[in-house]
Amino acid sequence: MSGVEDEKAIKEKTGVTLVSVEQPCFDKNWILQLNQPEQFENFICLICKQVANYPIEICCPQHKDIDESPVVGENCLKEFLKTNKNSCPVEPHENCIYSRSGVIQRHIGALKVICPLQFQQDSQTPSQEKQQEGEENEKIICHFKGKIKDLNDHLNSTCPLKMLDCWYKPFGCEYSCQKYKLNDHLCSEVKVHFELVQKFIQTLQEEIKQLKSQIQLNEKNNENNAILINENISLKKEIDRLQQDIVQSNPQKELMEKDNEIKKIQRESQQELLKLRADIEIMKKDFIEKEKYYNQSIKSLQEKNDQLSNKEERKENDNQLSSNAKRPPSIFDLFCSSSKLIKTLSGHTNTVWSVDYSTFNNGQYICSGSNDNTVRVWDIENNKQIQLFKKHSSYVYCAKFSPYHRANNRFAVCSSSQDKTIRFWDFKTSKEFQVLNGHTSSVCGIAFSPFNNGRYLCSGSGDNTIRLWDIEKSKLLHIFNGHTNCVWRVEFSSLQSNNNNSNKMNSVGMIGGNGYSICSGSFDHAIRLWDVETTKELTVFKGHEHYVYSVKYSPYETNILCSGSVDKSVRLWDTRSKKKEINVIKGHTNHVHSVEFSPYVKSDNNGDGTIINSNIICSGSWDNTIRFWDVRTNKQLHLIKGDDNEDDGICSLQFSPLKNKEKEYVNLCYGSIKGPIRIWR
Repeated sequence: MSGVEDEKAIKEKTGVTLVSVEQPCFDKNWILQLNQPEQFENFICLICKQVANYPIEICCPQHKDIDESPVVGENCLKEFLKTNKNSCPVEPHENCIYSRSGVIQRHIGALKVICPLQFQQDSQTPSQEKQQEGEENEKIICHFKGKIKDLNDHLNSTCPLKMLDCWYKPFGCEYSCQKYKLNDHLCSEVKVHFELVQKFIQTLQEEIKQLKSQIQLNEKNNENNAILINENISLKKEIDRLQQDIVQSNPQKELMEKDNEIKKIQRESQQELLKLRADIEIMKKDFIEKEKYYNQSIKSLQEKNDQLSNKEERKENDNQLSSNAKRPPSIFDLFCSSSKLIKTLSGHTNTVWSVDYSTFNNGQYICSGSNDNTVRVWDIENNKQIQLFKKHSSYVYCAKFSPYHRANNRFAVCSSSQDKTIRFWDFKTSKEFQVLNGHTSSVCGIAFSPFNNGRYLCSGSGDNTIRLWDIEKSKLLHIFNGHTNCVWRVEFSSLQSNNNNSNKMNSVGMIGGNGYSICSGSFDHAIRLWDVETTKELTVFKGHEHYVYSVKYSPYETNILCSGSVDKSVRLWDTRSKKKEINVIKGHTNHVHSVEFSPYVKSDNNGDGTIINSNIICSGSWDNTIRFWDVRTNKQLHLIKGDDNEDDGICSLQFSPLKNKEKEYVNLCYGSIKGPIRIWR
């Protein structure tokens, strides 16, 4: 059974502090004062049917058929588990699995509400109002209207309806009232308060008397103890005197013999010591002579080695100077020295999980998928949104341009969603023209095949499976089983292996994928490789300590891939090895949600095909940074900081190689937690 994290950890993850964890869920009638039902209908506590406070999602595999994960308030869940140990609030079964939802918590924290004390006052029955009018003539009103996450500050500092304790509570007055009535109480109850203070002082005086009596008793005990100590000292002195008498009564002859024996041993020891010192002096002289000889030999060898090294160094420096004179600064060096934010694409109102880049008819475009349930297409050059697709009924986790339809001269976008569907959208008509159904839970990551013009699509899902589709026929070809939790990201290998048997049939038919593999990253902390030809599992990589959010094959080295995880690390793997990772890079302070291999590479001019800067990877994190790393040294080479107020974290990355009339260049595009998409160059 998964545990619930403490309040401090929740605040660090989400940035939202609701009312206390021990507080029951929020009254729907109170929330409805300033909100519409559709704003919180997905956040209703399964147990008390109110709006969940500190929402927790129930993630048991037994409930895969439910469209959305059930939500409960933390206090309700605690009370339920007290009486139903090791059970589930959805339906009776053992080993309930649940986890806190930071996204839902931010949604609830952003709901606007009136002061709960004002709502309580407004909700009083007519008889209660009549009774209250008899007690007071004027009615205090709190005008607070703000977000739930700001409620604690309001109640603790500014609310005029907050109940205050009497100043004399430490003396026994249990009266509490609103702030404006406190002075009246203090004035009217002066005599009562004075009597309470008198009584309190009398009690203190009695306690002081008791303490004095106890001190006097302790002093008497100390005197008795001192007498016993003195008697003990006298006894010790008497024992010492008796021992001395016994020693003096021993025969003097025996003592003399022992003394002589001791002196003899001392003389023999001194003679042996003098002999050892002489031997040591001889050894020292011999060692000094040998040391001089060895130092002279080493010095001579070093002089000869320096002469040879100087010759080689001069030769190498000459070659290096010649090479540097020919080679200009690398593209990556130029990016690090001059990169800046050049564009911001605004429109999404929630987390942007995915961004993709493409060109069509001399235009340069970005598509994006978001938690606002929409897919959007952006014209980069004109910095504006040109398409909006909003037929998904829940979060859009991935959006990509379709290379298969582009090969057939049709500009289309493909998207996957929490609504369990994969949809294709026509850019020109703005309409959906194809839907792939089959997954029984959220469809998270999608990837197009690098062979057959992208005709085949693989998808990862919250139903723990990976599915391979034929886009042309809208047909499911195969289901890959093996993961034990949600499969968040899938990727086809970017390069073929050395398997040249291109005519071999496989269990999904002749699709042209011979030698290619699929890589998948999952919430079960594992990365798995699958053979497209045989549909068999090739390797399982284990090393991450939390959800794996990103996997990426290297476009430069066939057998290398990297991954990012909630454990804040970036790891490199060699697909030829079934052992642990070959490298672990740490430096981020929150989830690593996206990884990419740097496109700032080029072939060396020396003609041997060497690729420069292929050892650089890039990672985006919820710590609101994008970092570039040298995988050879694990050193951070460059850092881009997102906007703390408007971004709040990096969720997706995409490099876009662009062209204009003058030159080629590379843009870095990222999607943020709060919605803005930004482009750096």
